[in-house]
Order: sequence, then structure tokens, then C-alpha cells
Amino acid sequence: MESLYQVDEPLTRTATKKQGIAPVALFPLQITKWLLGITFVLLLANIAAMVLKHTSAVQTKTFWYFDKFFNFNYESNFPSFFSSVLLIGAAGVLLLLYIICKHQGNNYAKSRWFLLSLVFVFLAIDENTQIHEVVADIVRPKLASDLSGLLYWAWVVPYFIAFVIIVAFFLPFVIRLPKKTRSLIILAGFMFVFGAVGLELAEGYFYKKYGLEHIYNDLLYCVEELLEMTGVILFIYALLNHMASMNALLVIEKEAKAIA
Repeated sequence: MESLYQVDEPLTRTATKKQGIAPVALFPLQITKWLLGITFVLLLANIAAMVLKHTSAVQTKTFWYFDKFFNFNYESNFPSFFSSVLLIGAAGVLLLLYIICKHQGNNYAKSRWFLLSLVFVFLAIDENTQIHEVVADIVRPKLASDLSGLLYWAWVVPYFIAFVIIVAFFLPFVIRLPKKTRSLIILAGFMFVFGAVGLELAEGYFYKKYGLEHIYNDLLYCVEELLEMTGVILFIYALLNHMASMNALLVIEKEAKAIA
């Protein structure tokens, strides 16, 4: 299969130091471990909030704040903020890949990385502003049936259609990526979409049947957000690992002073 990249002799940190450049190394696996560690701490906090919520006879003010700031299903809290940071981080790494490919004259890969970065910028904005909830309110009355609640969160219909279009557009590009990068990106995408769309269908069903605060919904929301977070983290790792295999050196320099 034709490769997307032409890689010369790799640049090493020793070589860059000899050239008077102070390299800042990013280690994909180490970054991934840190991100997974934060996710694990947030997961434990969410589980603790769920246990207190469904076992405590008296809901204290302390519990209320704990539930508010760590419940995976709520907005404007630590898990929601972290999810947004992950999505913006993924967009940032995609933008770096765009810059690298632009410098290498690889117009095909350049355009794909840039467009994909815009997708993740939108996902980050949606995570904060809840655009999909507004879409659900618009689409829900137009559906002939919500299939016993499976389509109650009706945003899944237009978003899934958009997902299919995006996959069809980017799939030829992803297939041409190195095997490891390709496999990780596909797995990450499956995890994210299964969590965001697949479990949302089940959540709608249980919401109509038992209400929002039922233990079933709390468990589903926990798994959904966990899949979304870990999917994005895996995606970031795939991108960073792919970037590490490219013969590229990103240097930040001061702009040259204008000559009077």
C-alpha cells in the first residue's frame, strides 16, 4: 500500500542540541498514562457519588456538591471540563499534524488532518454548549415514533447521519495510514461513537421507563462518558505515536524584526 509520508533519517535530540536547539520531548505513552490516571480518579469520584446517591437516606449539602462536581451525567463540572480539554487536545495534535504535512508538501494528508481538527473543535464546543440537546428538542417532535424511548434523545439521528458521512469521507485517508495508527484510530472511533450514540439509545429507553435519576441511567451515563474519554485518549495516543514516527521537528522562534 502506498505510504502517505516520505521519512528521511530521523532527527534526534542529540543532533538538535548540537545545532543549538533546546528540544522539548513529548512521550506518547507517558502522556496517555497521565490522562488515563486523571480519568480513573474522576471515575472513582463518580462511583462514590453514585453510591452515596443511592444508599444514603439523608442527602447532605456536602453530598450535593460532590454529586454536582463529579457526576458524569452533569454539565459544568470536572468530568465535563476534562472531556472538553481532551477534545481540544485532540484538535491541537491534529493541527500539529496539519502543520507538519504542510511543511512537507503533503497536501492530501494536510487537508485531512485540518478538516479532522475542525470536527474535534466542534465536538469540544458541543461538549460545553450542549448543541446536541437543542438539536434533540428540534428533531424529537418531527419523529413519527421514538421507538419506546430509544430515540428520545433525538440528536442521535442527525449526528449519526453526520458520522456516516464523515467516516465515508475520511476512510480512504485512514486506510492509507500505517497499520498501528490505522488500527488505533478505528478502535478509538468505535469506542467514542458506541459510548456517545450507542449507549444514548439505551439511556433514552430507561429514561422514559424509570426517569433520569434511576440507577440504570447513572450506570449507563458512567459507562458512556468513560468510553468517550478513553476513546479520545486512545485517539490522542495514536496521533502522538504517529507524529513520533515522522521526520519532523517543531521549532518555536521569535518573529524577525522588521527592517526599517
